[in-house]
Amino acid sequence: MEKVIKHPVIGVITIRKKVGNRNIRITVHPAKGVNVSIPWFTRFSSAERFIYEREEWIISSIRRQQLKSEKKSIPLGDGHTITTIKREIRFFEVDGAVKIRVAISPGVGKIEYPPKTSKDELALAVLKILKHDAKEYLPERTGELGNKFGFKFNRVSLKSNKTNWGSCSKLGNINLNIHLMRLPAHIADFVILHELCHLKHHNHGAEFHKLLNNLCEGKEKLYSKELRTYRTTI
Repeated sequence: MEKVIKHPVIGVITIRKKVGNRNIRITVHPAKGVNVSIPWFTRFSSAERFIYEREEWIISSIRRQQLKSEKKSIPLGDGHTITTIKREIRFFEVDGAVKIRVAISPGVGKIEYPPKTSKDELALAVLKILKHDAKEYLPERTGELGNKFGFKFNRVSLKSNKTNWGSCSKLGNINLNIHLMRLPAHIADFVILHELCHLKHHNHGAEFHKLLNNLCEGKEKLYSKELRTYRTTI
């Protein structure tokens, strides 16, 4: 059971009843928003009172996450360049009322835009290039790594996820984030290997980490730490 409320400052908050919960818990996530889990027999009204009691903490947590996100944000605009596995994406500001034009060609992805173009519009233009390149690179690279290490999977799907770099289903389907194209090639390979290992171990237990670490030549922890320095969105 769940209830969605709209706080005048915080915005949408989802309250969910969970069997086994002993206390009221609040989680603040940059992509998933504010969620509150409560014991099954606790009233929603009690959760709402608890939210208002912790209002300052919630707002402070949201702000801290926003500042952290801003520090990691990728600059988009005149003079900036995004380096991907396959190319450089360069931005050029032009005069007049021209629309964003994305030229997809080997080597350089050139984005031309008028001075008042929004960051969201620029981000969509970048996504167009990432999708194009991801379709050409990620399924083929997954096949190469799968063949090299003896993994057999069903298919590879590409998505623009906000919360993860990839996933693997019990049916042997692998999902990869197109933003892997913005990572160094060895870290993108690490994510692919992570998902391939889930074909044999559908958890993050000791055997899973042992296998992944072996495939990474003992660098699993090093690569995991490096991956955490990147974000899944622009």
